[in-house]
Amino acid sequence: MANKKRILLVEDDKRLSHMISHVLRHEGYIVTCAFDGQIALEKLNGELFDVILLDMMLPRLNGISVLEQILPEYTGVIVMMTASNDEYLEADALALGVHDFINKPIRPHILVAKVKALIRLAGQAPTFRKSVFQIQDLTLNTSNRSFHLDDIPVELTEAEFSLMYYLMSHPGKILDRASIISAVRGIEYDGHDRSIDMRLSSLRKKINDNVPPYKYIKTVRGIGYVLRE
Repeated sequence: MANKKRILLVEDDKRLSHMISHVLRHEGYIVTCAFDGQIALEKLNGELFDVILLDMMLPRLNGISVLEQILPEYTGVIVMMTASNDEYLEADALALGVHDFINKPIRPHILVAKVKALIRLAGQAPTFRKSVFQIQDLTLNTSNRSFHLDDIPVELTEAEFSLMYYLMSHPGKILDRASIISAVRGIEYDGHDRSIDMRLSSLRKKINDNVPPYKYIKTVRGIGYVLRE
């Protein structure tokens, strides 16, 4: 798969999530898992996905609530997974913009076939109403996944791009490590994880911002970081 598609799998049953993600990764997709609706929203706020596989019944926020918060801004493919036979819920989901349903128990080959068909029909990468972010002399474009410093292209890894996207989506706002890790990595902060600090250090080097006082990304001691406006 030349241009690997990114899938957000939102399923609270961890055994089922593991099974589905294993099958999809075997097919060449990049899969990110979220185990409740709130984490799904945080992941969507920090990364771009071509497909969302969304369980109807979720803790914290159910599937319909997630849909209401991401649509119509999100324009990628959405497949709702459900064990319910409630036609009214399905009608509500379709009205909001769901592309297809798959009933539980999940049959992996059917799921993969639907994902492939819907991606083929969509024929384009997901977009958001705002695709270009510009802060100071930093420019990030989500449509072509490019990043520029003073009009000079800078190569970012996927992790660095997601981190910069999250920071540029919240200029001037102090972001604690827990919210950054949840949005960018989709996991809960355990109080000791320093992976974000390492990514920030790498990112700062690429934008020539690795010596205090920082021009772009300020460290807020004991809390997290803030992108200067």
